[in-house]
This record gives sequence, C-alpha cells and structure tokens, in this order.
Amino acid sequence: MEEDDIEQVMDRLLRLKRLNAEFDKSFLVSVESEDEIKNYIKKILKDENHVLLVADDNGKIAGILMVDILFRIYYYPKYEARIREFYIMPEYRNNNLGRNMISKLTEILKNKNINFITAEFPTMNTIAANFYEKLGYHQLVSVYSMIKK
Repeated sequence: MEEDDIEQVMDRLLRLKRLNAEFDKSFLVSVESEDEIKNYIKKILKDENHVLLVADDNGKIAGILMVDILFRIYYYPKYEARIREFYIMPEYRNNNLGRNMISKLTEILKNKNINFITAEFPTMNTIAANFYEKLGYHQLVSVYSMIKK
C-alpha cells in the first residue's frame, strides 16, 4: 500500500464497516471519524507492527488487507499477525483474489518469521467465517458485548 492509495482505502474501509453494521448494530459507522481514520492509516503505513496490502486493478483498489503484528507475552508462538480489516469489492469476489491476498500476506509474514495468523470479524459474518474455514482457520476466542443505555 502507498500513501496515494489512502482515499480509495478509506472508501473501502467505510464500505466494510457499513457491512459490519448490517451484522450487528454495535458496529454503527461514525462519519465524524474520517479524518482520524486517514491519520491512523498514514501512521500505521510506516509502522513495522502492521502490514497493509492492496489489490490494484489498473488504479482501482479491488481489495484491502490490514494486519496488526502482536506480541503474545504468555504464549508460543510469541508473535501473531491479526487480520483486522479485509475487504474485497463485490465485483472481484469469487475469483481467488481474497485467497491470493492471504497467500501474499503469508509470504510477507514468513519473511518476518511469523507463522501464527488470526482474523477478527463480526460473529454474524458467516461469509468471512466460511472463507477462513475453507483456508483452514478455526475459531479461537469469543468476545461478548453489551451496550448499557
């Protein structure tokens, strides 16, 4: 990912987040946070504890993949690559783009000696669950929430 991609990546991230809101109202998108999101992307673009990939189709961002590298003080392996954001534009789905992006990520992580990869997404997103299960991932943790009114 390059800094020139930020506007399109922002668009894709907001699409992803709106999709998440369809699964659970706890994921309602805050339109006021666009500047914060841009600044965050610029910051992590330069941070070695993140991996940001885009799939480009003649200048159009077809997919984004954002990963956090986490240190696991209590566990082995010591490092985890957690997929936080993964979105493929609808017209590019079902043609192995997602699988290819995961393969590229795996290659990058291998060069960093990281072989433990997790993915975070809304529980009700069965599309994501099915995708990861086909790749050999399994459910690891559960997070529960409650919004007090």
